[in-house]
Amino acid sequence: MKTAALSYHEPGIVTILIQASFLILLNIVNWILDNVIYCGLLGQVFVGIAWGAPGARWLSGNVQDTIMQLGYLGLILIVYEGVLSP
Repeated sequence: MKTAALSYHEPGIVTILIQASFLILLNIVNWILDNVIYCGLLGQVFVGIAWGAPGARWLSGNVQDTIMQLGYLGLILIVYEGVLSP
């Protein structure tokens, strides 16, 4: 039986706190390292390692896959921005 849409399931408070702390810390570390050593992306990689599979494994596999796919889209956009810029 094929369903027409995904059913909604409320995430637990722990899941919400982990994902919120991940996003907030990504932005904070990015801002700090971008202003200090002009390389905020490096901090984002370290936070991803700490929260993901190599580190504490707080993010589920599905969340890691989604973040990785968004990262691939970002890399594609960076390449196209470089190609299209004068």
